[in-house]
Amino acid sequence: MKKENRIMRIRRNLLAVRIAAMAMISLILTGCLLPPITVSASQATSYTYTLNEKGHYVRTQDAYLPDKTITDLGLMKPEDIYIDGNDMLYIADTQNKRIVKYNIQEGKISDILSFKEFTTPKGVFVTENGDIYVADVGAKKVFHFDKNFNLIESIGRPEAPSFSDTPFEPSKIAVDKSGNMYIIGEGVYNGVIQLSIAGEFLGYFTVNKTKLTFMQAMQNAIFTRAQLENLIPRVPTTFSNIFLDNKGIVYTTTIGSNNDGLKKHNTAGGNMFKDPVWSYDSLTDVFVDNQGIIYTSNSYGYIDVYSSSGELIFEFGSFISDLDISGLYTSLPSIAVDREGDIWTIDGDKGYVQSFKPTDYAKMVYNSIGLYEKGLYKEALDKWNEVLKLNEMSVLAHNGVGKAYLHAGQYKDAMEHFKVAGNRKYYSEAFWEVRNTWIQERLKYFVGVIFTLWLISFIVKNIDKKKRVREIRRNFWSKISSNHYLRGILYGFRVPRHPLDRYYDIRVKRGGSVFGATILYLLMFISFMAYQTKKGFVYQFKAVEDMDINAIVIGFFFLLFLFIVSNYLVTSIKEGDGSFKQVYMIPAYSMIPVITSMVSITALSYFLTTNEAFILTIILYIGVVWSIILIFIGFLTVHDYTFRENVMSLILTFIFMIIAAIMLLIIIIMWERLWQFLLTLGKEITQNVL
Repeated sequence: MKKENRIMRIRRNLLAVRIAAMAMISLILTGCLLPPITVSASQATSYTYTLNEKGHYVRTQDAYLPDKTITDLGLMKPEDIYIDGNDMLYIADTQNKRIVKYNIQEGKISDILSFKEFTTPKGVFVTENGDIYVADVGAKKVFHFDKNFNLIESIGRPEAPSFSDTPFEPSKIAVDKSGNMYIIGEGVYNGVIQLSIAGEFLGYFTVNKTKLTFMQAMQNAIFTRAQLENLIPRVPTTFSNIFLDNKGIVYTTTIGSNNDGLKKHNTAGGNMFKDPVWSYDSLTDVFVDNQGIIYTSNSYGYIDVYSSSGELIFEFGSFISDLDISGLYTSLPSIAVDREGDIWTIDGDKGYVQSFKPTDYAKMVYNSIGLYEKGLYKEALDKWNEVLKLNEMSVLAHNGVGKAYLHAGQYKDAMEHFKVAGNRKYYSEAFWEVRNTWIQERLKYFVGVIFTLWLISFIVKNIDKKKRVREIRRNFWSKISSNHYLRGILYGFRVPRHPLDRYYDIRVKRGGSVFGATILYLLMFISFMAYQTKKGFVYQFKAVEDMDINAIVIGFFFLLFLFIVSNYLVTSIKEGDGSFKQVYMIPAYSMIPVITSMVSITALSYFLTTNEAFILTIILYIGVVWSIILIFIGFLTVHDYTFRENVMSLILTFIFMIIAAIMLLIIIIMWERLWQFLLTLGKEITQNVL
């Protein structure tokens, strides 16, 4: 939520100068306020955004331009709109207790549906044969009319026993081709209410999952059943709107939910989006056109456009409350799209209807998507290349070109475009094909090399029994071991195999050295930095330029220093036998497994696909757990502790580290405030005394 508010503030600042200039020009030209009329805008009043390869918002070419702003319909707090197959716009004019039928082509009201039982009609839906369904919260009913506005039936609260405790206040509705109704009810946490054509309760179509905060999860783990019953009930968030496309697929929106606020449901109610769909936590409506393009609105005044798979295509719009600017909103409760691709919206507070026309750039993008989804990959490739000519860094276009190449079997070309687009999933698929071909072409050479190495090893072993040809190698390692500095470094590679013996040697000062331990710490740091910054594209999720390298370096050595000092101080109090030198060496000589695992992961990340990520995870876990066990054994040995004493000393070490870090933070904050006070005092003395 904080991130969204920050994004909105930035965008408002970007719009401020433009809006102020437009308002001033309007006042100069008109000299006075004009009465509400139908107007057209000639240019965009808000910027169009899309996502770059890092998932950050970036400006792109205008996708939509404000077209019509209709202010003379007399709407009061409209809550919902719907466009039927004949391009008739139906508006739920909530406070006026009516449904307005507006002819888009003729630009005028075609008819008005008024009904004496209407109280607060908040939702409207029109079937293919022209039947109109109105969801009325205040009346607690769904009203069904024919195309001539004759009441067919009014559907009240279901009488099913399983629905007995559920409130029935329908606010939004969608109806499938069989006449089954999908109803969003206010205050209904159980999910989407599903009724048959006869009004019988069929159950809940789908439900949002209850998300627990960290505190709530802790309460579940600690509290008794009686204590949990006294807490505020934990219920899932309610749905805000619902839509059925021309294929009968159900879409829902949810307020207060990031990344899953927009859902595309299968017949069982499950979410069909494989990957999280980025969205605001304030979605108010969703509409899907015949091509499968998804349009959403949110209470912040932004309109988002997605592909059928949930990939963000465009975002535009903005929130503003004190000026009547075409394309900007005070509130945005609903959205719909006509056959020409024009977007229609309503401003709930001002009672305006606003439309947007797609630009040639947007039409080109949609055309490319449509060709690809129809299986016309060559034609789609040509269109996506045209998009790239207009915007060479378009993530959408690079993804489109990459997918077209992928289907054409041009995997290396596909990899290049997926890398530019930051699409690791499809890059991995293309890379798998390239790697598979590479292995098949060179498999016989691999087998030959392995057999040759085995044969050489076999021959050397048999000859060595008589002539000792490996004596040269033994002498070489003997000379290296005689060097004090090299022996101290290589000692770390002996620790994982025989930790008890090696740590005992450190305890009695027969093994290891401060120099060797220091070099191993540096090797640990180098391997850690390589692990953080040098992995292959598929596994390097964060770019180096987006990392705070200084913080990583300082944090690494600070935590290492704090751990060593804290353990030495704690064990000194707890009567540990280890000296500071030994405490310094133990972690270093325990790091070979984790160093090996990070180096291995960094190297393997260039050869493995996303499906093989578990291999890297296993390697990392083995290295980390092994090193932790070695550290535990090392301190157990040098301090001459029992198992329980060693556990307690390590717990106290971490507690001491936390206390020391908090104290250091307090000192830094106090010093900064003292410094600011001294600077302010100096300025006051300079200005008022001297």
